Amino acid sequence: MSARASYLWRLAAIAALVSGCTAFAGDRPVEHLTPLPPGMTLPVLLAKTLNRKHIQPGQTIVVRLYQRVPLGGGRYLPDKTKLVGVVSGYDGQSLALSFTQLRLGHETEPVSVKLVAVGQWIDVDDTKLPEAATDRSTSNPGDWTTVQIGRDAIYRSGGSGPVFNQYSEPVGSADFSGVYAAPASPGAVPRAMGPFSTTAAGLYDVPGLAIALPGASGRPIVFRVASDKWELHSGDALLLEVIE
Repeated sequence: MSARASYLWRLAAIAALVSGCTAFAGDRPVEHLTPLPPGMTLPVLLAKTLNRKHIQPGQTIVVRLYQRVPLGGGRYLPDKTKLVGVVSGYDGQSLALSFTQLRLGHETEPVSVKLVAVGQWIDVDDTKLPEAATDRSTSNPGDWTTVQIGRDAIYRSGGSGPVFNQYSEPVGSADFSGVYAAPASPGAVPRAMGPFSTTAAGLYDVPGLAIALPGASGRPIVFRVASDKWELHSGDALLLEVIE
């Protein structure tokens, strides 16, 4: 492929990603909750800090969506949607969390999720800062280049733009409402990524914990506790995936 053809292909790929992700970003919030399809991702933020001094089995955990989540058909879950869970176990050696309910206003809907990634609040905040030195003198965040947890880069102009992975391949799109991985297939809905890269997995700057079990239908997310100083901070982000 010639250099010009490669350049034109790159431009076309970017345009397709931006157009496709924007089209599925959603025009209106849902009026009523319905079961979520498997494979949908839910980026959420912890509202309260969890550590060995502030945790007990049976404790309720409420997390809020980091961004709107596209559902297809011009609908989306607004970022005020919450997931409700519980500390299903803690013995000093392991921590088990179960998220079982989606909540929007006075409505609830059962949900099963598994854990994909966790990012520390400092890293979450860093994704909102300009990466390029030239952008630091630009007051408009809609024109900044930023970097996601996991190293995907977002090149915004006027509030939206393409997302590239570390190999400079287009992998998604971003706008003021959120960041989206490219649809897995034609007609599919883009995945909401929040502060995470499209390939993010595991723990990012979360000392003292390791993922023992990511969770499964009817089973909790289990962390192995490696240090008494473990902590999940208020503002830490979790990337969850809906499962059967």
